[in-house]
Amino acid sequence: MLVTARKSKVAWRRVLLVALLVGFGASGFSTNASAKDLARDFPDEAQELAERYAPIIMLKAQEAACDRDGEPYAPTAADIVLDNSDVLLRQVGEGNPVVMRGPGADDLAGLGEGFFLDFPGNSLEPGCIYERDFQRYAGGRAVTVYAHLVQQEDRPDQLALQYWFYWYYNDWNNKHESDWEGIQLLFDASSIGEALETEPTSIGYAQHEGGERADWRSSKSERDGTHPVVYSSAGSHASYFGSSVYMGRSASEGFGCDSTDGPSNRHASEVVVLPDEVDDPQDPFAWLSYEGRWGERQKGAFNGPTGPLAKERWLEPITWHDALRSSSVVIPAGDSVGDQVIGTFCGSVEWGSSQLITLTTSPVRLLIVAFVLSVLARWLIRRTKWGLVADRPLAMRRRAGQIIRLAYWRYRSSWRVLVRFGVVYIPALFLAGLLGGLMTLVPLLGDLLELSGERSGTRLMFALSAGCLTAFVAAYAVHAMVAEHLRSTSVEPDDHEPDAVRRTWERRAPLASTGIRAYGIVIVLMISIIGIPWGVRQLVRYQFSAQVVVLESLDGTRALQRSSDLVRGRWWHTALMIAIFNALPLATSFIVGLLLLLAVAGLPLWLFSTVMALVYAVLVPLTATAQTMLYGDAVAELQESRRFEVTPATAGV
Repeated sequence: MLVTARKSKVAWRRVLLVALLVGFGASGFSTNASAKDLARDFPDEAQELAERYAPIIMLKAQEAACDRDGEPYAPTAADIVLDNSDVLLRQVGEGNPVVMRGPGADDLAGLGEGFFLDFPGNSLEPGCIYERDFQRYAGGRAVTVYAHLVQQEDRPDQLALQYWFYWYYNDWNNKHESDWEGIQLLFDASSIGEALETEPTSIGYAQHEGGERADWRSSKSERDGTHPVVYSSAGSHASYFGSSVYMGRSASEGFGCDSTDGPSNRHASEVVVLPDEVDDPQDPFAWLSYEGRWGERQKGAFNGPTGPLAKERWLEPITWHDALRSSSVVIPAGDSVGDQVIGTFCGSVEWGSSQLITLTTSPVRLLIVAFVLSVLARWLIRRTKWGLVADRPLAMRRRAGQIIRLAYWRYRSSWRVLVRFGVVYIPALFLAGLLGGLMTLVPLLGDLLELSGERSGTRLMFALSAGCLTAFVAAYAVHAMVAEHLRSTSVEPDDHEPDAVRRTWERRAPLASTGIRAYGIVIVLMISIIGIPWGVRQLVRYQFSAQVVVLESLDGTRALQRSSDLVRGRWWHTALMIAIFNALPLATSFIVGLLLLLAVAGLPLWLFSTVMALVYAVLVPLTATAQTMLYGDAVAELQESRRFEVTPATAGV
């Protein structure tokens, strides 16, 4: 009865509205109608043009069902959610009451913003429900796109051919039910007939609230004959010109990272041509006049989207096209600090979105976690002492907070010298990225990496052996120079940068011998997968090997054994402190990088990576200073436990 009464009321409203429009000389059901409807006036030509340029859709392959790294959805007809008994039509209000189940196109026709569709599942916690339902509703159907031909009233000499893609679910940072995306082609033509005799001049791909354009004949615009190739970003469904990972830092670009990199599945599309407007509720496309939401009602970016007719570009395609960007920010491959920061940016945005969802769905749980973490941090801070203590002798018992404060004081008083030690990190970081790129150019090695996939042990092995090697060598050199500098200044208060560099260079053979052994043992354990726990154990036990070589004149196996002895009985303390020390340059460079990404949208990535390398190089000596102080604390503790006098080898310490 509720449904019947509602339909009757809507019908009377439509009759009254049509009568009023006729009385005022109106000629259409929609108030934003265009001067002419090309699809209705020239149906055969419109269909021919739309099929000639029907896009080819590239969808990132899934490794398995419910794999969020791949793309489980495909553009399809909006009919899959119409006359579907699983779909509810709700009206905005207290409790958002259900108006009817399984609404059809005639039921949606003319409904305003106060209505929304509600699919099975929770859009903020999708699980695998939406993917399974999509396969159930659209399984076996061909990829379908909607074409719309329109001329902007103030630009009659140009014709726009739009392709609208309907997606069942948007599984990205802004999760929501339904998604309307698409591309458009521009012709210098005043009619469909003229467009059939020429080719497009430009093409635009929609991306979030903006998009990217290219000349039709541009090398950036990939085509198969007359069919543009569209790389759809997994989850967000933004359209791109190539296979890569793209970074967005604004509403126009999207805030986060879009991935279209392969392997991808290629899909030709079937085309359904849409009119500009619909004034008959019985028309199969009556859903075009629906102004409500095509998905579950949520707050902000998680709200279901409105349909094509509600978008400005529906009747103003040239205005939209002119505002598109000429390029997108591509994240290059490699193992540079810049790439790490960008990766952190992508992960941070995704994590932030996840926390926002948690705040919406389970605010109490999020508050409890935040409270526990704050109590834990407060306990850790108050558990230690932070007073400034003497820096001589180096072998002296110090609490964690005292080491951190003393390291900062030493760095601040000698930063001009210490920063010069960190300069060796700059070429090392760029060399790491260069090695990562060169690996893909070696014929057999490049093929092996391509076949191995992104998460395989093969890629892990090469990443560790190439990217980490250069970073390890640089870190080892910085730690050795800083240790020598602190040993020298513990005797003579003046800076001895030239002596520190020279003496470290003189110890290059034992440093190399010790470093190669340590690196080799850890890498072999790590890439064996089963030996990862032992690899982590040894990684911490070897943390003082550079200091032992420089300050105790040991090398090779003896140096590694000495470092292990210093860590024994305080492994967790050492691991935690080393993690804190290394977090400082990483966190600082990441924060600076994130601020740069947000503040300077046009910053070239090579310049971005350079800035990150400089920030990291400036702060690494501070980490080395703190770690050398931690070494001194370990030496003092071991001396106390063994009750022996300082040996000549450690007299300078």
